[in-house]
Amino acid sequence: MSLRRILHLVLTSFIGQGVSVITQLLIPPFFLHFYGNGVEVYGEWIALSASISYLGTLNYGIQTYANNETTILYNRGEVEASKAVQSSALRLMLSLIALFMTVGSAVFLMPVAEWLNLKHVSSRDASLTIYLLIVQMAVYMLFALLASSYMVVGKLPRGAHIGNLQRLCMVLALSIAIWMRASFPVLALVQLVTLTLFLLLLTIDLYRTAPILVPSLRYGSWKQVLAIVKPSGHFMLIAFASFLTWQGPVLLIQKVLGSGTVGVFALVRVVFQMSRQILSVASMAVGQDITLLVGQRNWIQLRRLYELSERVVLFLIPVVSIGSLMMCPFLFTVWLHKRTLYEPTLCLLMAITSAVLGIKEHKTQFQSSSNEHEELSIIAVTGYSVMLLASIFTMKAFGLVGFMCTWLAWEIIQTGLILRLNRRLFPAGLHVSMMPIARLALFLFVAFGLVVWPSYREVHWPLSTVVGISVLVTAVMGTVAYFSFDLSEVRSVVESKVRRKLVPNP
Repeated sequence: MSLRRILHLVLTSFIGQGVSVITQLLIPPFFLHFYGNGVEVYGEWIALSASISYLGTLNYGIQTYANNETTILYNRGEVEASKAVQSSALRLMLSLIALFMTVGSAVFLMPVAEWLNLKHVSSRDASLTIYLLIVQMAVYMLFALLASSYMVVGKLPRGAHIGNLQRLCMVLALSIAIWMRASFPVLALVQLVTLTLFLLLLTIDLYRTAPILVPSLRYGSWKQVLAIVKPSGHFMLIAFASFLTWQGPVLLIQKVLGSGTVGVFALVRVVFQMSRQILSVASMAVGQDITLLVGQRNWIQLRRLYELSERVVLFLIPVVSIGSLMMCPFLFTVWLHKRTLYEPTLCLLMAITSAVLGIKEHKTQFQSSSNEHEELSIIAVTGYSVMLLASIFTMKAFGLVGFMCTWLAWEIIQTGLILRLNRRLFPAGLHVSMMPIARLALFLFVAFGLVVWPSYREVHWPLSTVVGISVLVTAVMGTVAYFSFDLSEVRSVVESKVRRKLVPNP
């Protein structure tokens, strides 16, 4: 377990999350300000984007398995085997790209606008937009495979920095296009051109800094392509479950409740996604070390990493989720200039769901980074499919609140199942304790119970009062959580590592 490597990835992830925050701060208000019926137009753009996001499951599956396996083999000294896995993964990816780009052209024969209940874009423009987004996804698959391959030689932050710069430039270009009130096809084309330019720059950088990472089709074989289909396929299922989590609800809400409700749901979700990115950084930063420790079969250090990272995440969960809930009226007023969008019940349910997601995402990291993901993929896809099916009935009965309750119920059940998978990851005698999670559940039950009343009352409070109470509540939650989850040991570990770096060994 390397603290320096983890902290470097934390810094890189924070930069990446900063780019995501910029995206979320710029794009929604630009849609609302520069287009007539801005909330509905934004909802339709989200629905069109969501309609092809499932293609990203192909990228995630191949990329994740191939880079995990390549890294393990390369660091064991098996360079030829490592190159063979990379080359076979590239063959598989290129085949899939050719397939779905060809099949994707059928979108021009489909009544997309009618299927998605679109009112502000023609069927022709909707089809063209979707196809350009499909091509963009194809280019991104190659970009992501190359950018993440830096992990093989221990330079993962370099690839992440290039990816962050690409996303920032894309956001700025898209913002300018929205400011000019461009049509949906033009918005999609702007994203595609920006991504293509950065794919060329990334390839040049690989040739210059790490030539061994430049993929070549001559190392792999079609037999090996077939061998990686199954493990990659399970990663694809996990990514497809992510599509069902984030894009599936958008499409379902668009169909059942309309684009206006999609816009409100997406905006509220963005608020909690921005804040929960802090939790994502803490969880993703340990991914590379998990892979290395599993490869070394160093179970004692792996459990140590599990316990220390868990304390950090459990400390952050109430601070982030409750702090975001209390700040919602301020954020909707300053960010969107639409305080009326603040609905206490919806935001409260989203805050609780966000807290549960924070736990789940940390635990999922240990399964995916160790390639022990097959059972997880089946649980996730099956569960989210059932959740969406049940949501049709709960939405018709209770509207958006019905969907939120259904989503929350499944996330609680799924988190419990993943905790059982985590326990099986370690050999007998090294099982992890469930007590920290039980302590967090009690903590959240009490904490959310205490903030229910102010979360409803702050609709009528001045913004200065909202901010003041929010800061006070967040500070109190942070102080109590620090001692509840014993972060003093994490602090001691960090301090000792830093001290050894600063003080030379005599």
